[in-house]
Amino acid sequence: MEIESLDSYTFPELAKMRNYIVTQAGKDLVQKGIDFHLKGVYRNPTREVNLLFAVKRKKIRSKSKYADRWTWIEYKKSPKQDGWIYGPAHFIAFERSEDFIIVNRKVLLGFLISNKCRVRWDLPFVASPKEAKYKIYANPRSGAKITQILSKDILKLEGVQVWKKEVHGGAEIS
Repeated sequence: MEIESLDSYTFPELAKMRNYIVTQAGKDLVQKGIDFHLKGVYRNPTREVNLLFAVKRKKIRSKSKYADRWTWIEYKKSPKQDGWIYGPAHFIAFERSEDFIIVNRKVLLGFLISNKCRVRWDLPFVASPKEAKYKIYANPRSGAKITQILSKDILKLEGVQVWKKEVHGGAEIS
């Protein structure tokens, strides 16, 4: 019996495997929440595009069903600065234990402000981050306003892609 090796790849490695040219974002873009600049073909094979990606990494390095099930959304970074959901990124890549959920930021924002989303701005802010499921937590120190939504809600959005971290066999990356 032969055992097939599984390798776990990072977001830039996975993007390169999909024929994107990946560069780290410059300081000015990093301050705006952008992590990577991808250049390549997206949807239309005759048109090259430049894509700005914000990668939201897991806070917990070990596998966690809870962390994979719930996704943080940042509305405000501070009292004077909007959160990454209003930033310049074209796409957001949410890291989970075994994959990345890739979603168009504007599609996600449209969902968050629609009647389909259950985030409750009409209720008082919650006292702790663990209570922030579809409710707003306002951090008293930083002024950040964040919430958690189910990852499965993001997976239902138009154009979402899931990039698996583990690729069977020895896929080449440059």
